[in-house]
Amino acid sequence: MATLRFWYKILDEAPPNPLPRTLPLSLLDAKDGFIHLSVASQIPITAGKFFSTSSSLWVLKIQREKLVGRFEFPPPYGEVCPHLHDSAEGLGGNNVVDVIEMRRAAIQEWEDVPAMAELED
Repeated sequence: MATLRFWYKILDEAPPNPLPRTLPLSLLDAKDGFIHLSVASQIPITAGKFFSTSSSLWVLKIQREKLVGRFEFPPPYGEVCPHLHDSAEGLGGNNVVDVIEMRRAAIQEWEDVPAMAELED
């Protein structure tokens, strides 16, 4: 498998603009002790599972090579989401290259949102 250039973080509210150097951890990330991430193909699945009642999401596009910490990303890559452990820097202005707002209609599934297909690895 080719090296993935980008990983993604889904947020249920807009991050600050401009992004600070380090964003606070989500409640789930703080509870679990690592940052939950996704690859492009996992975003519609993750959004459908954990954000099914949301009509808007913000997706942080993260330059993987700029992440500092220990990665856990066991194969098969399509089934297991990457995790970032022991990161003093976390996510923020030094590794997030884009913030993508995604919206869906009440009758639309996240996988049917055209912007989902535009995400790249």
